[in-house]
Amino acid sequence: MAPGKATRPSAELIARLAALAEVHAEWEREHLAEADFRPEGRRQGSDYQQHYLDVNPPTSAEDEFHRRAQQAMGLTPGDTTP
Repeated sequence: MAPGKATRPSAELIARLAALAEVHAEWEREHLAEADFRPEGRRQGSDYQQHYLDVNPPTSAEDEFHRRAQQAMGLTPGDTTP
């Protein structure tokens, strides 16, 4: 590949990333309401929550997301390489 030339991801990677996006969307629908959101410390008038969102879900919900995300990406739990 020539320097600076973009390469299209493989169809497999595109499918895995789409599956990961769906896992994230499902997780949000199921767990976002129980996640803790603390906007304190943001400057008055900040649009932080419109562009970024830090939430602290319960540990069990976060663990569930990571397990489902690893499966979507073709990883086994605890593994970091497909």
